[in-house]
Amino acid sequence: MPSLTRWTLASLLIAGCAKQSVAVDAPEADDTVTIDVPAKDSPEDVLLVDASVRDIPAPIDVPSPIDVPAPIDVPAPIDVPAPIDVPAPIDVPSPIDVPVVDIPVVDIPVVDIPPTVDAGCDRLPPGWPARWSVASASPMLVATATDPLQGEDNVYAPDLQRIDGGWAMFYGAQGGDGHDRIYVATSRDGATWRKWPSDAAPRPVLDRGTSNHVNDPSVVRADGRWSMFYTDAPTAENDRIWLARSDSLTGFARVGEVLGPGPAGAWDDEKVGRPSVHFDGSTWWMFYDGTSRGRRHVGLATSTDGRTFTRHPRNPLVLDAGAVDVQRVHGVWVMLRESGTGTLWSTSPDGLCWVDRGRLFGLSGASTDRFGQVTPHLQLLDGAPSAIWFGGASVVSWNRNRIAVAYPEGAPAPAGSGCTACVGAGLSCAAACQSALGATGGACGMPGSTDPSRCCACAPEGCERCIGAAADCHAACVSAGAAGGWCATPGSTDPSRCCACW
Repeated sequence: MPSLTRWTLASLLIAGCAKQSVAVDAPEADDTVTIDVPAKDSPEDVLLVDASVRDIPAPIDVPSPIDVPAPIDVPAPIDVPAPIDVPAPIDVPSPIDVPVVDIPVVDIPVVDIPPTVDAGCDRLPPGWPARWSVASASPMLVATATDPLQGEDNVYAPDLQRIDGGWAMFYGAQGGDGHDRIYVATSRDGATWRKWPSDAAPRPVLDRGTSNHVNDPSVVRADGRWSMFYTDAPTAENDRIWLARSDSLTGFARVGEVLGPGPAGAWDDEKVGRPSVHFDGSTWWMFYDGTSRGRRHVGLATSTDGRTFTRHPRNPLVLDAGAVDVQRVHGVWVMLRESGTGTLWSTSPDGLCWVDRGRLFGLSGASTDRFGQVTPHLQLLDGAPSAIWFGGASVVSWNRNRIAVAYPEGAPAPAGSGCTACVGAGLSCAAACQSALGATGGACGMPGSTDPSRCCACAPEGCERCIGAAADCHAACVSAGAAGGWCATPGSTDPSRCCACW
């Protein structure tokens, strides 16, 4: 380092620190000057220190650095593959004709999966049959397809009621005009059914009026009259639940709507229908279908007068189910519901907590219910289950239904049924015998037969001397204003005693 000849004035401004020594480098190692700086006690405690130094030669101009461009990356040489030999074009043979092979359709059996059971709700009706099977004589009732009012060949939604000495079956049928109406048929034994007023020309006991359709009857006998709860669709399938009443099995008059869709956003805000009503002497219990956003569930509404119903706060009670029939069997509620694989069922001790028990019985394997069992109904005799009636779906669209029946396995099926395939559409053997032979009576003598000359056993009814010009007691009773009847006292000549009318 060059020698310095003269000190110059250096000003040192030192503030904000404690007293300290500051070393200033001089040109030579021994030229170091140490300056004591007092601590800053006040703004005045700032020292200005003068020092003389030797002359420093003028700085030498150093040329600016020369910008050297960055090195350029030169890619490595690329290996070029040797030319590829391309084989000569390959001759492709013409398309080969592959024969079409028919693959047989295999029916895969439906496997019943045991449902989950809530122990708190797990109660079965005492004496409930272990197994059920569809009667081979089914169907038991078919449409009178030759009559325009039942011309669509579609009957279903049976509802059976016990009457003196026999049974009444209310059911729905679709006319050739596409509209549904409600009808009634009567039977002494639950096997041979006679339509009102006649097999050849049935007439509705509740017509549709201005509605698109009425169907799904649920009938209750209370206070000396019949109350029919049913589905009423004013347009399309916009279902509501209505009430009609009558003092007899025919001639029902509308009372009014008893339940409409729920409020917006509710589980049943689109439509409600297919009621199943039970009256316990003080409360009317109405189980029904509710639909919203394409899903159908089952709910409950109750009433003290059979007219004003209140929805239960726990609704819906059963999810993804519909077309139910609910009966109380020895203190336990039993719910049947439709499906494409058979009749399903559930039980409840109180009508609110339900146990899904899966499939009660499956399809028969015959054409009658090949595609399902719709709108099932439990028939009770003296409080015990005696039969289950349903619409047998003979086509996949469920619009060609015939009413069939299942009995507890081992129970004898009533005689006199099973000839619907050999008589005229919708006729009974009694009506067929009258039409063909002029006989006043007839029963199915060969169930399952398709031969009209052999299936029905025709014979006199026994009341010919007391019915006047009527074809039989059924016709005589209808003329007297009843829904039907039978010869109760064969051989009698007393018109007041020979025929029993409903």
